[in-house]
Amino acid sequence: MKKILLVGCGHMGSALLFSWLKKTSFNFSVIDPYNYKNIKQKFSKKISTFKTIDEIYDINKFDIIIFAIKPQIAKKVIEKFNLISKKNILFISIIAGKKFSFFNRYLNSKQQIVRVMPNMPVFVEKGMSCLVSNTLTTRKNKKTSKELFEKIGKAIWLKKESDLDKVTAISGSGPAYFFLFVEYLESIAKELGFTSLIARQLVYQTAIGSIELLLQDKKNAKQLKESIAVQGGTTEAAISIFEKKSQFKKTIRSAIKAAYNRSIKLGKT
Repeated sequence: MKKILLVGCGHMGSALLFSWLKKTSFNFSVIDPYNYKNIKQKFSKKISTFKTIDEIYDINKFDIIIFAIKPQIAKKVIEKFNLISKKNILFISIIAGKKFSFFNRYLNSKQQIVRVMPNMPVFVEKGMSCLVSNTLTTRKNKKTSKELFEKIGKAIWLKKESDLDKVTAISGSGPAYFFLFVEYLESIAKELGFTSLIARQLVYQTAIGSIELLLQDKKNAKQLKESIAVQGGTTEAAISIFEKKSQFKKTIRSAIKAAYNRSIKLGKT
């Protein structure tokens, strides 16, 4: 049974942990200086919980160490793992923007590292995770990495490390974009006079059904849009506002570029 240490258990870390505990038989331990009490209370019978790395007697006992922390504290945290001497240990990072060169700088020696950009739907095992490995990572550990993230959704390998910044802006931040649209649609439904309950049912089921249709139909999103927005109809009236002078597309492009540029910036700090 593989022994996994999860460093950081905030929103993403806890989502990963919650799903992995249901889908795998791995032995998990968690370090989190802020949430360790809540984690210990919730998962006391399933995992070992620590406030700091200093509480772990032998850090070399783990097969996989996963970093799920904020980029702003990455240097301070990573430096504490530079005493690891075990061979074939696999480091997995879901830290946005922090490149392989960053880990090479602050770990004691070059290690096998896989960088992953998952997204929040991993919490319901519908996540989208993109992976890239450094040249030292063995085929066995690459397989292990992908299998781990396939337990909680879809997982694909990228060819270039720089592609992760693009993924961060699309699928990493993507759920928030959809939530924003749903938020606005639900709010406007209530402005039209629907109760909160009915507005939610209308919008949520429409979102679920639309994605399911997109997955099952042979038509792409553009074709499906056009099949609904018939000339002179109500949908066309709405779509024409969205597409007027491509303002909606331009706004989305600007937002994606902002997220992409922020990811690149985080990697330089």
